[in-house]
Amino acid sequence: MNITQDLQKWGNSTGIRLPKKVIEAAHLKPNQTLSISIKGKSIVLTPIKMNNDLTLDKMLAGVTPQNVHSEIEWGKDVGAETIDDKQ
Repeated sequence: MNITQDLQKWGNSTGIRLPKKVIEAAHLKPNQTLSISIKGKSIVLTPIKMNNDLTLDKMLAGVTPQNVHSEIEWGKDVGAETIDDKQ
């Protein structure tokens, strides 16, 4: 497949629209996350497989009492950060 497209200015960015044929041939979907890399003078778009089966239990599986830190004292509150504890 060989298709020619022009770069276009969109606001402060420059972009290119991918034709439906290209999207279908690459098995891409709208709003899919892509990795963008440069190889020589070529731009390579690679779909990123999102891990949608994450659960809180899976994300916290590596957390142990040994690798959890205690609270950190950042110093006195200032400006809009000031919190009134006298409620």
